[in-house]
Amino acid sequence: MTQDRQPIGAHAVIQWLDNGEEGDCYYFSFGEYSDENEPDCDSFGVPDDRIFFYCDGEHALKSYMTKGAEDFIVLNYELSYKD
Repeated sequence: MTQDRQPIGAHAVIQWLDNGEEGDCYYFSFGEYSDENEPDCDSFGVPDDRIFFYCDGEHALKSYMTKGAEDFIVLNYELSYKD
């Protein structure tokens, strides 16, 4: 594995703020969404039905590790790379 590979997303464990429940294996896409992609997928080809949330890279994902504008927080994550 080379160090220069860019992640395409991350699998994360989240906690819902309304009830405190944890859920794991939520996929955050670092790709772009487009209505014109057929079949429905992000710009990396990940199917839309597997994507929980879109965000602009790892730095944006880290911002969800504290309470903010969303109804969940990210507890931890593992980056995902294109095969």
